[in-house]
Amino acid sequence: MNRVDREFFLYGGISVLAGTLLALQWVWGAFVLSLLFLSLIVRKSPRILLCSFLIFLSYLNGLYQQNSRISTLSPDQTTFMITFTSIPSIDGNRFSSPVDTGGEAAALTYYLSSPSEKERFSSITPGTSCTVSGELKEPSGSGNPNLFDYKEYLYQQKTYWTLKVESFSTCVPSNSWSDKLVQVRAEGLKKIDRSFPPETVGVTQALLFGETAGIAEETMEAYRALGVVHLLAISGLHVGLISACVFFLLLRAGLRKERAGWVVIVFLLCYMVITGAAPSVVRASSMLIVILLGQKAFLGIKTIDSLSIIFSVMVFYDPYLLFHAGFQLSFFVSFSLVLSSNRILSSSSTLLQAFKVTFVSQVASLPFILHHFFEFSVIGFLTNLLYVPLYSLVILPAAFLLYATAAIGIHLPLAMELFQSLLGWTDRFSVFLASFPFSTLILGRPHPIVTAGYFVIIWVVFFLVEKGRWVKTTVVLVSFISLHLLWNAYRPYGEITFIDVGQGDAILIELPFNQGTYLIDTGGNLTFPQEEWEERKKAFSTGKDIVVPYLKSKGIQSVDKLILTHGDLDHVGGAVDVLEELNVKEVWISPGSGQKEVMADVMIAAGESAVREVKMGNAWLAGDSSFSVLSPDDAVYEGNDDSLVIYAHIGGMKWLFTGDLEEGGERKTIRRYNIVADVLKVGHHGSASSTSDEFLEAVNPQVAIISAGKDNRFGHPHPDVVERLKKKGVKIYNTADDGAVTYRFWRGSGTFSAHRP
Repeated sequence: MNRVDREFFLYGGISVLAGTLLALQWVWGAFVLSLLFLSLIVRKSPRILLCSFLIFLSYLNGLYQQNSRISTLSPDQTTFMITFTSIPSIDGNRFSSPVDTGGEAAALTYYLSSPSEKERFSSITPGTSCTVSGELKEPSGSGNPNLFDYKEYLYQQKTYWTLKVESFSTCVPSNSWSDKLVQVRAEGLKKIDRSFPPETVGVTQALLFGETAGIAEETMEAYRALGVVHLLAISGLHVGLISACVFFLLLRAGLRKERAGWVVIVFLLCYMVITGAAPSVVRASSMLIVILLGQKAFLGIKTIDSLSIIFSVMVFYDPYLLFHAGFQLSFFVSFSLVLSSNRILSSSSTLLQAFKVTFVSQVASLPFILHHFFEFSVIGFLTNLLYVPLYSLVILPAAFLLYATAAIGIHLPLAMELFQSLLGWTDRFSVFLASFPFSTLILGRPHPIVTAGYFVIIWVVFFLVEKGRWVKTTVVLVSFISLHLLWNAYRPYGEITFIDVGQGDAILIELPFNQGTYLIDTGGNLTFPQEEWEERKKAFSTGKDIVVPYLKSKGIQSVDKLILTHGDLDHVGGAVDVLEELNVKEVWISPGSGQKEVMADVMIAAGESAVREVKMGNAWLAGDSSFSVLSPDDAVYEGNDDSLVIYAHIGGMKWLFTGDLEEGGERKTIRRYNIVADVLKVGHHGSASSTSDEFLEAVNPQVAIISAGKDNRFGHPHPDVVERLKKKGVKIYNTADDGAVTYRFWRGSGTFSAHRP
């Protein structure tokens, strides 16, 4: 039989990509389609008809799958027969898992009431069926642009509801073979938890079973900063090493080569299930299976063929995989490495070849890294040269050996101690390297046009590298990244964004042409006393999970002034994260507020940042904008009415930022100043104790912004406040309903927009 045409499957995969994107995101579909047909026409390829057919077929499939994503569940239903489809997660008192409700998926959440119940629920395994009582709720989407959208994530998983369970009834375990495989994974994770030192559990579970939940947050952040976080996922190299070991052991056991190949195929199918079916594992395992089957059929299928086949099959089966970060990185980097293998990666020097592999991987991943994580590792080119062999040749084999011996009851205390020391040293070294300034470069989420530019630059870079022109390659790559940085810093327009931080305040002011970047308050989540068993491993943090990522998504690396209006947690709770993650030049606080207990960590984290107590009379100019502090007027801090009140002229409008100013403070302010403002940041989240008729009459705003949390327990904004604003004909924005509210201006005029229209 003739060997298959190498480019046949490659062009087929690109055609499937183009057709699917045309159905789901037509702009990117048109971009890929244009590149595809340009390549076919330039090369005078006879595959145009075949590609056109695949594009049309995948387009119809994308439309069908999009239109078929409709829920059949009724929100009035309260009793459900559920089946656990994955290993449930227990974090503190929160029990969660994806479940099947009888033909439709849902995201289950249940809050445990006692340590004994927590222990009992830890024995629930995939496939277990239970009768539960609860309430279906629509998932919450992100209130801010660029940040993780839970609702969209669930939609891509064909999940349209969250199921908040109130009580469980009878539960029956499953005996099906597929559930047994997933249970093997659950037992493996528990085995590692019981047998390995606590410091090594997270990394070992990640390397062997693809479970990263147990890795310390500090370690994950350090590995991201070093550009080596991919080593904590099961990669193609992992799968290749494991498969080679299994094949070798089968041959040593006396199996013939042909039968050993079939056993490896079965092993890989099981391994995908056991490791949680992560995109990288599915890709690598499926590629090997296709290659092995191709060899048995004498088709001569190469790596690029198997990669293209698996990509096409996975996308056709589930088009929404295209939006999964792991899927994008896994396939695009793999395609780049395979296509570069002959012309770029070949080298007589092992070190030079390793450098080239790292270079291709880092460059190929750049647009995806920036889109999802907003920054990339500057030192990743070097750290990968050290960490890849360390993990592949030492840590991964050691983890497998120690797990295998523990599984059969053999304990190696000295080896386990050495393994613990190695991982401990590696973690500490990683944190040390990541602490260096400029270890990462924040570029933000690129505009789609800039992202398209990155793909063009990647092609140019690989073309130049192929010709051996490394100097020109460096110049091209650095020049494009520099232009991206310059655009972030010197954009001709400005923005004022009321970030949705739930029940709290956080206001970002970006002036045009890098004239100033100011952050007024940082939000903060209220915490309540909990017993030790209830505490979460990775508790939600407004600063770390909302404010810092949002600023990074905008390409912001430095804040000129961090203005903390007063010392309440819902205004300063995220300040420590901002100070630790970004370069903050000055911190302005209300006089005396630094003595509050909640401000203690903020004052420590400020470190070298200049901390100033400011009050009435402080002012500054920045370009065409001006800012004045109107209140407080003394150095005695007495609470909300001592909030820093800032009056500003920005973007052709007059703004009044009031913090948590209440009626008494409002009265003092309007009697001292003749204030008229176009935009009012409503005081104290719309509390009944603020925004009086007298104050509104004096200020006469056209637009009012209320920063409050959805369904907050304080009842903000108060109906009386909303009614007073409406009577004045004021346009009201509320972050609880509208999400982030942004005013974008160009010179002397601008427009408001809400993230949730």
